[in-house]
Amino acid sequence: MFSGWDEYHIINRQLAQMVRSLPDSPLGEIIGYVLSAPGKRVRPLILILSAQAHGGTAEQAANAALAVELVHAASLVHDDILDQGIKRRGTQSALERFGPEAALLAGDWLISRSIELISHYSQPAIAAFSQACMDMSEGELMDLSAASSPDDYYQCISKKTASLFSASAKIGGMLSGAGERDVAILESYGTHLGLGYQVLDDLEEFLGLDQGKSSKKTSVTLPLIYCSRHQDDAAAQMCINIIEEHSRLAKDALNHSSGQALMHRRLESIVDEMTSRGLERCRSPKSLC
Repeated sequence: MFSGWDEYHIINRQLAQMVRSLPDSPLGEIIGYVLSAPGKRVRPLILILSAQAHGGTAEQAANAALAVELVHAASLVHDDILDQGIKRRGTQSALERFGPEAALLAGDWLISRSIELISHYSQPAIAAFSQACMDMSEGELMDLSAASSPDDYYQCISKKTASLFSASAKIGGMLSGAGERDVAILESYGTHLGLGYQVLDDLEEFLGLDQGKSSKKTSVTLPLIYCSRHQDDAAAQMCINIIEEHSRLAKDALNHSSGQALMHRRLESIVDEMTSRGLERCRSPKSLC
């Protein structure tokens, strides 16, 4: 869906240019492998569109968007190390292909480069970025400790997943000079999108739907928590209701913003792309049997 957007091609061109400039070394090979994996580039798109919604430009926000994509890529590499991931985005994980030591160092390189990219911006934008990175690390540790209640689960995914969605929207608004109210609205949009997306991701795994990824370890997720108290179909429906609610709240947040309508429609379409298609698969009778 996003392939028709100029912003999507800007991000991919930057990634391709970075891959071409990597050192001809074993580390460069691993980083190139990670960055060449296909993806929707949702987080950097959110950042650029949030900036454009309030008068910013894609060129102005490009380095920040790339920083977000690099730290997201690093988080996937590190997540596979923690969960013993075998497949990611339909191909071998960096862990499986290159081993844990090399994968760890590649993730560290990606984080270091993301810091260099974000350093060109204002201190508040840098602080928002670094806070998201710290939250993601804390969320990963919470994930390892295994959630035992819905509250535990939400605390985990708020940091592990939603924090980067939220920061992407927030930083985009900040870079464009949006007011505090509009920045807060964008932050709320990102939070609800991130929460809905993660519950959906966990529900698809619970239902056995192919996600293009697999791991030897599994986390305690909201569907599993609900399943311990309800029948499987009831647990799945409860999760579907939650995903729908977060999707609605993400879109509603934009309705209170003073930003450009076209960019808001694009941000809303990201919500649909990240939740609606997955929900259709989860609602099918075959999935719920």
